[in-house]
Amino acid sequence: MRYLQILMKYIFIKIVLTICFVIPLSSNGQTNYIKERIKLSQLGIKVDDQLRLFESQAKRIMNVWDSLYDIGKKQHVNNILADSIWEQLILQEIIRTKTKNQRNVHIRLHYYLGHLYHSQKHFSKSIPILKYVINHSQYLSKVQLQKTYTKLEKAYVLTNQFGKALALRKERVKLEYAKSSYDLYQDFELHELALKEFIAFERLEYCKNIVDQYKYYRVLGNLYFELDKIDSARKYYKMGLDLCNQQLDENKIPINIIINGKNSFIGLLGKCYLREGNYQKAIEYLLVDIEKSGDDTNNKIFKMIYLANAYIANKDRIKAKKYINEIDKLTKDKEDKRMILRFSELKLNYFIFTKNLDSAIIYAKKFNSLKELHNETIRKNQALLLLSNIEIEARKKDLLITKANLEKVKADKKLQQTFLWAGIIIILLSVISIVMLMIKNTEKGKSKLLIEKKNQENELLLKELHHRVKNNLQVINSLINLQKRRLENPELDKVLSMVQNRIKTMSLVHQNLHQNENFKLVNLKAYVQTIAEYLKSFYHTEDENIEIIIDMDDQIEILMDRAISIGLIINEIISNSLKYAFKGKDNGRINIDLQRLHKGCQMKIKDDGIGFNPENSGSKSLGLYLIANLVKQIHGRYELENFEGTTYLIYFNP
Repeated sequence: MRYLQILMKYIFIKIVLTICFVIPLSSNGQTNYIKERIKLSQLGIKVDDQLRLFESQAKRIMNVWDSLYDIGKKQHVNNILADSIWEQLILQEIIRTKTKNQRNVHIRLHYYLGHLYHSQKHFSKSIPILKYVINHSQYLSKVQLQKTYTKLEKAYVLTNQFGKALALRKERVKLEYAKSSYDLYQDFELHELALKEFIAFERLEYCKNIVDQYKYYRVLGNLYFELDKIDSARKYYKMGLDLCNQQLDENKIPINIIINGKNSFIGLLGKCYLREGNYQKAIEYLLVDIEKSGDDTNNKIFKMIYLANAYIANKDRIKAKKYINEIDKLTKDKEDKRMILRFSELKLNYFIFTKNLDSAIIYAKKFNSLKELHNETIRKNQALLLLSNIEIEARKKDLLITKANLEKVKADKKLQQTFLWAGIIIILLSVISIVMLMIKNTEKGKSKLLIEKKNQENELLLKELHHRVKNNLQVINSLINLQKRRLENPELDKVLSMVQNRIKTMSLVHQNLHQNENFKLVNLKAYVQTIAEYLKSFYHTEDENIEIIIDMDDQIEILMDRAISIGLIINEIISNSLKYAFKGKDNGRINIDLQRLHKGCQMKIKDDGIGFNPENSGSKSLGLYLIANLVKQIHGRYELENFEGTTYLIYFNP
């Protein structure tokens, strides 16, 4: 726990200096803070003149950070606010949440702080924080935990702690957080193996978003560049640049993401021109990237090193010196060993170019010492990596076999479900056809007396029809029950139980219509209450006390077909909550609220359970698929929130 004590001591001192003893700002400083306050106000974060938070706003800060970070690139957080501002805000909330014993929020704030320090290359600060966060992984989502493992491994590599990086990679493979080792091969300068691994395991079609596609082209280009295959490197850099230009034309994603990607690929092409000796072209391209880098100092530093070397090769002493001085300022607190090595090499080149022999000798010794240490570390750990990789490859094979077996089981289950659903759909279509036919018959008539007479007859028929439909659905339920008793597959038994609940939900509509005088409209509150009571009794266990609270107008009535869709939506959501939300809890609450808006209605279904991450359920979850399609049927839309439980917001016209 020593690193944690050091960390907390650092945070305490930082907060005291930041909050309690703020030096009055100069007029220029005030202008900058005014801009920052405007940006924070637009984000919904309230601060005073010294950027001190008026009250606890940790949840708002985390929501803003997540919405920006989820785009896929850390730089978009910097584009909104500088790292120093984020650091100040997060540190204030860390102190607040510790004193208020808000463990969950406290750990998540450390998650953001660790990633912030990592992006700044402050590894002596980021490593202990990232380790602390991993030790409290129960407070993170799966995606957040994956990112933390990745950052910690990279920090170990960039500080030459290769043994720890390898140990962490084994753990990542075991947890299925890593499917290939190309990045480790690349870090260990085994570029041929890195390229083979990347081509074998990484695919463009695996990329989930546009930023992942940018990364694919950038990594592939970098691997070819390290192997001195400049034509191939240029090919993939240009493909990335073409993708950015295409996205600019389509205008489907935020413009700053595309511009950042475009400038990055321009800078990478500048590297290719430098390697080929086209110094003027290299300078032109690298300047574009550097000028547009904003607060991304790491990109600036590496591109400035290439640029200064281009000026040295182009015999421009003044501009080479200008950028060396700039790099000197930016690297003062950096802990990236490879960055320091490259900068030492640049200074050596500069002093040789300017014939400053004394300084050249000093930097030759420094560079050779750093280079020898780097090469010795790399050689020592290349063998360790290759030996460790045998174990990793064996684990990968086991995972692939397990995955193949799971896919086969899923395919068998899917086939069984297809046959079952086909039969149910045929019956339901028949029932719906009969209902529609009877409703159509009620609209026919030639005279008022005839219409009244037929209406009386049709009312009796509809009442009998709803009664028979309800009974037929109950027969289907009973048939499924008989089938369940003969099954030995628990998973299929669960699937059939869910099907029964959906049939029961449709049956309740007909029961409601059969019992009321109005045969077209369903009282929504009574219908929802019946569904809730049924599901609660269906999933009830003696050691759980789950309360379902319904808050809606008694007078709301909706058409039968819309009632069926809404009932099925409620069935799916409440079933999921009762089955999964309260695991490990003795009691819980589910709220179902309906509010009338200016246009339409908002139905809110919320539980206070353990929360639900849709990414963990897989994109092919039948429940989520049904909810999405049923919402479309009622011409509505829905939102899913995962904070302090799970919340569904469904908007529709009654």
